[in-house]
Amino acid sequence: MYRLDWLFWGGVAAVAVAFVPLIGWFMSVGIVGLMLWKVFGFREVVTEGDCPACTKGLHIDPKKDDVIACPVCQSVIQVQPDRLELIDIRK
Repeated sequence: MYRLDWLFWGGVAAVAVAFVPLIGWFMSVGIVGLMLWKVFGFREVVTEGDCPACTKGLHIDPKKDDVIACPVCQSVIQVQPDRLELIDIRK
């Protein structure tokens, strides 16, 4: 649905701006470029998982975070490729 929204509204905006001579034409090309980037460009890799301590849903970027803190219960969680593991910091 996200991609269809960009495709539809970007197309509408590009056509509307194209009616302005010269400046509108260049802006229209920019809008079409932005629209195509949003529809077919690179996607952010975000995974979702539940906190092992409080079962709160979390959004995690596996490229950046290897250890995170849950925003609700402040538990320390290690991000594994296939699961989230609770780390006991009281050792």
